Amino acid sequence: MKILLIDDHALFRDGILLMLEGLPMPVETLEASSYEAAKNIMDESTDINLVLLDLDLPGVSFFDALHAIHQQLPDSAIVILSGTEDYQVVEQALRSGARGYIPKSSPAKTMLNALQLVMSGDTYVPTAILQNKIIDAGMKAIDKANTEIKAEPAEHKLTPRQLDVLIHLAEGKSNKEIGKALYLTESTVRAHVAAILKTFDVSNRTQAVRLAVQNAWVTVESTD
Repeated sequence: MKILLIDDHALFRDGILLMLEGLPMPVETLEASSYEAAKNIMDESTDINLVLLDLDLPGVSFFDALHAIHQQLPDSAIVILSGTEDYQVVEQALRSGARGYIPKSSPAKTMLNALQLVMSGDTYVPTAILQNKIIDAGMKAIDKANTEIKAEPAEHKLTPRQLDVLIHLAEGKSNKEIGKALYLTESTVRAHVAAILKTFDVSNRTQAVRLAVQNAWVTVESTD
Protein backbone atom coordinates (compact mmCIF):
# COMPACT_ATOMS: atom_id res chain seq x y z
CA MET A 1 0.00 0.00 0.00
CA LYS A 2 1.31 3.46 -0.91
CA ILE A 3 0.61 6.31 1.53
CA LEU A 4 1.22 10.03 1.05
CA LEU A 5 1.69 11.96 4.32
CA ILE A 6 1.26 15.74 4.04
CA ASP A 7 2.18 17.72 7.17
CA ASP A 8 4.48 20.68 7.71
CA HIS A 9 5.82 19.43 11.06
CA ALA A 10 8.75 17.04 10.60
CA LEU A 11 8.52 15.70 14.16
CA PHE A 12 4.85 14.79 13.71
CA ARG A 13 5.62 13.11 10.38
CA ASP A 14 8.27 11.01 12.10
CA GLY A 15 5.72 9.90 14.69
CA ILE A 16 3.17 8.98 12.03
CA LEU A 17 5.75 7.03 10.04
CA LEU A 18 6.57 5.03 13.15
CA MET A 19 2.88 4.42 13.81
CA LEU A 20 2.30 3.21 10.23
CA GLU A 21 4.74 0.38 10.82
CA GLY A 22 1.95 -1.20 12.86
CA LEU A 23 -0.28 -1.70 9.81
CA PRO A 24 -0.72 -5.38 8.89
CA MET A 25 0.52 -4.95 5.31
CA PRO A 26 3.63 -3.67 3.49
CA VAL A 27 3.57 0.12 3.29
CA GLU A 28 5.48 2.56 1.07
CA THR A 29 5.31 6.07 2.52
CA LEU A 30 5.85 9.35 0.68
CA GLU A 31 6.26 12.62 2.60
CA ALA A 32 5.46 16.24 1.81
CA SER A 33 5.70 19.34 4.00
CA SER A 34 3.40 21.45 1.81
CA TYR A 35 0.66 21.14 -0.76
CA GLU A 36 3.04 22.20 -3.51
CA ALA A 37 5.48 19.42 -2.62
CA ALA A 38 2.58 16.97 -2.40
CA LYS A 39 1.34 17.99 -5.85
CA ASN A 40 4.74 17.23 -7.34
CA ILE A 41 4.64 13.79 -5.76
CA MET A 42 1.08 13.16 -6.99
CA ASP A 43 2.07 14.19 -10.51
CA GLU A 44 4.63 11.39 -10.53
CA SER A 45 2.79 8.78 -8.41
CA THR A 46 -0.79 8.14 -9.46
CA ASP A 47 -1.08 4.83 -7.57
CA ILE A 48 -1.34 6.34 -4.07
CA ASN A 49 -3.89 4.43 -1.98
CA LEU A 50 -4.15 6.71 1.03
CA VAL A 51 -3.49 10.40 1.69
CA LEU A 52 -2.99 11.64 5.26
CA LEU A 53 -3.63 15.38 5.15
CA ASP A 54 -2.89 17.96 7.84
CA LEU A 55 -5.73 20.43 8.44
CA ASP A 56 -3.45 23.48 8.66
CA LEU A 57 -0.97 23.64 5.80
CA PRO A 58 0.97 26.85 5.10
CA GLY A 59 0.11 28.91 2.06
CA VAL A 60 -3.12 27.17 1.06
CA SER A 61 -6.70 26.88 2.26
CA PHE A 62 -7.36 23.46 3.76
CA PHE A 63 -10.51 22.94 1.69
CA ASP A 64 -8.77 24.07 -1.49
CA ALA A 65 -6.03 21.51 -0.85
CA LEU A 66 -8.54 18.78 -0.01
CA HIS A 67 -10.61 19.50 -3.13
CA ALA A 68 -7.53 19.56 -5.37
CA ILE A 69 -6.19 16.29 -3.97
CA HIS A 70 -9.59 14.63 -4.34
CA GLN A 71 -9.75 15.82 -7.95
CA GLN A 72 -6.23 14.63 -8.77
CA LEU A 73 -6.53 11.28 -6.95
CA PRO A 74 -10.26 10.41 -7.08
CA ASP A 75 -9.65 6.76 -6.19
CA SER A 76 -7.46 7.48 -3.16
CA ALA A 77 -8.85 7.57 0.37
CA ILE A 78 -8.15 10.89 2.11
CA VAL A 79 -7.94 11.03 5.90
CA ILE A 80 -7.64 14.32 7.78
CA LEU A 81 -5.18 14.60 10.67
CA SER A 82 -6.11 17.55 12.85
CA GLY A 83 -5.88 19.11 16.28
CA THR A 84 -9.37 20.53 15.76
CA GLU A 85 -12.42 18.57 16.96
CA ASP A 86 -15.09 20.97 15.68
CA TYR A 87 -17.86 18.88 14.11
CA GLN A 88 -18.67 21.60 11.56
CA VAL A 89 -15.13 21.26 10.22
CA VAL A 90 -15.52 17.46 10.21
CA GLU A 91 -18.78 17.69 8.23
CA GLN A 92 -17.21 20.06 5.69
CA ALA A 93 -14.23 17.75 5.28
CA LEU A 94 -16.43 14.70 4.68
CA ARG A 95 -18.60 16.59 2.20
CA SER A 96 -15.45 17.69 0.37
CA GLY A 97 -14.26 14.14 -0.19
CA ALA A 98 -12.46 13.04 2.99
CA ARG A 99 -13.09 9.47 4.14
CA GLY A 100 -11.91 9.93 7.69
CA TYR A 101 -11.08 12.49 10.38
CA ILE A 102 -8.53 11.63 13.07
CA PRO A 103 -7.57 14.04 15.89
CA LYS A 104 -3.82 14.30 16.32
CA SER A 105 -4.29 13.59 20.02
CA SER A 106 -5.53 10.06 19.23
CA PRO A 107 -3.47 7.10 20.52
CA ALA A 108 -1.51 5.16 17.90
CA LYS A 109 -3.80 2.13 18.28
CA THR A 110 -6.87 4.27 17.56
CA MET A 111 -5.20 5.75 14.48
CA LEU A 112 -4.28 2.30 13.17
CA ASN A 113 -7.83 1.00 13.69
CA ALA A 114 -9.23 4.10 11.97
CA LEU A 115 -6.94 3.73 8.94
CA GLN A 116 -7.82 0.06 8.56
CA LEU A 117 -11.54 0.92 8.65
CA VAL A 118 -11.04 3.54 5.95
CA MET A 119 -9.01 1.19 3.77
CA SER A 120 -11.78 -1.41 4.08
CA GLY A 121 -14.20 1.12 2.54
CA ASP A 122 -15.70 2.61 5.69
CA THR A 123 -15.70 6.19 7.00
CA TYR A 124 -14.11 7.09 10.34
CA VAL A 125 -15.08 9.88 12.73
CA PRO A 126 -14.32 9.61 16.47
CA THR A 127 -17.41 8.77 18.50
CA ALA A 128 -16.54 11.52 20.99
CA ILE A 129 -16.90 14.13 18.22
CA LEU A 130 -20.21 12.58 17.14
CA GLN A 131 -21.47 12.70 20.70
CA ASN A 132 -20.46 16.36 21.09
CA LYS A 133 -22.39 17.15 17.88
CA ILE A 134 -25.45 15.34 19.19
CA ILE A 135 -25.26 17.10 22.57
CA ASP A 136 -24.89 20.49 20.87
CA ALA A 137 -27.84 19.81 18.57
CA GLY A 138 -29.90 18.67 21.53
CA MET A 139 -29.19 21.81 23.53
CA LYS A 140 -30.18 24.00 20.59
CA ALA A 141 -33.42 22.08 20.21
CA ILE A 142 -34.19 22.57 23.91
CA ASP A 143 -33.53 26.31 23.67
CA LYS A 144 -35.82 26.54 20.64
CA ALA A 145 -38.73 24.52 21.97
CA ASN A 146 -38.27 23.85 25.68
CA THR A 147 -42.00 23.31 26.23
CA GLU A 148 -42.22 20.25 23.98
CA ILE A 149 -42.77 16.87 25.60
CA LYS A 150 -39.76 14.61 25.25
CA ALA A 151 -40.55 11.58 23.10
CA GLU A 152 -39.66 8.09 24.20
CA PRO A 153 -36.52 6.67 22.54
CA ALA A 154 -37.19 4.49 19.52
CA GLU A 155 -36.59 0.76 19.76
CA HIS A 156 -33.34 -0.37 18.17
CA LYS A 157 -34.69 -3.79 16.99
CA LEU A 158 -31.30 -5.45 17.38
CA THR A 159 -30.67 -8.89 18.79
CA PRO A 160 -28.76 -9.02 22.12
CA ARG A 161 -25.61 -10.15 20.30
CA GLN A 162 -25.91 -7.38 17.70
CA LEU A 163 -26.26 -4.88 20.54
CA ASP A 164 -23.06 -6.28 22.09
CA VAL A 165 -21.28 -5.74 18.76
CA LEU A 166 -22.71 -2.22 18.48
CA ILE A 167 -21.38 -1.30 21.92
CA HIS A 168 -17.89 -2.34 20.86
CA LEU A 169 -18.27 -0.45 17.56
CA ALA A 170 -18.98 2.67 19.59
CA GLU A 171 -15.65 2.13 21.34
CA GLY A 172 -13.88 2.25 17.96
CA LYS A 173 -12.82 -1.39 17.97
CA SER A 174 -11.94 -3.34 14.83
CA ASN A 175 -13.71 -6.55 13.83
CA LYS A 176 -10.77 -8.55 15.13
CA GLU A 177 -10.88 -6.83 18.53
CA ILE A 178 -14.66 -7.27 18.78
CA GLY A 179 -14.35 -10.94 17.93
CA LYS A 180 -11.72 -11.42 20.62
CA ALA A 181 -13.84 -9.62 23.22
CA LEU A 182 -17.02 -11.54 22.38
CA TYR A 183 -15.40 -14.89 21.44
CA LEU A 184 -16.61 -14.63 17.84
CA THR A 185 -14.86 -15.14 14.53
CA GLU A 186 -14.15 -12.06 12.40
CA SER A 187 -16.56 -13.34 9.74
CA THR A 188 -19.32 -13.59 12.36
CA VAL A 189 -18.57 -10.06 13.54
CA ARG A 190 -18.73 -8.81 9.93
CA ALA A 191 -22.11 -10.49 9.55
CA HIS A 192 -23.40 -8.82 12.71
CA VAL A 193 -22.09 -5.42 11.56
CA ALA A 194 -23.81 -5.87 8.18
CA ALA A 195 -27.06 -6.76 9.96
CA ILE A 196 -26.78 -3.65 12.16
CA LEU A 197 -26.25 -1.39 9.13
CA LYS A 198 -29.23 -2.96 7.39
CA THR A 199 -31.47 -2.63 10.46
CA PHE A 200 -30.49 1.02 10.94
CA ASP A 201 -30.69 1.70 7.17
CA VAL A 202 -27.23 3.32 7.16
CA SER A 203 -24.19 2.76 4.95
CA ASN A 204 -21.30 2.65 7.41
CA ARG A 205 -20.24 2.18 11.03
CA THR A 206 -19.94 5.88 11.78
CA GLN A 207 -23.57 6.50 10.84
CA ALA A 208 -24.66 3.47 12.87
CA VAL A 209 -22.86 4.69 15.99
CA ARG A 210 -24.20 8.22 15.49
CA LEU A 211 -27.77 6.90 15.37
CA ALA A 212 -27.17 4.66 18.38
CA VAL A 213 -25.75 7.47 20.51
CA GLN A 214 -28.54 9.83 19.44
CA ASN A 215 -31.16 7.34 20.61
CA ALA A 216 -29.25 6.43 23.80
CA TRP A 217 -28.85 2.80 22.73
CA VAL A 218 -25.15 3.08 23.55
CA THR A 219 -23.13 5.53 25.62
CA VAL A 220 -19.78 6.91 24.55
CA GLU A 221 -17.43 7.93 27.31
CA SER A 222 -14.90 10.65 26.64
CA THR A 223 -11.26 9.60 26.74
CA ASP A 224 -10.04 13.12 27.62
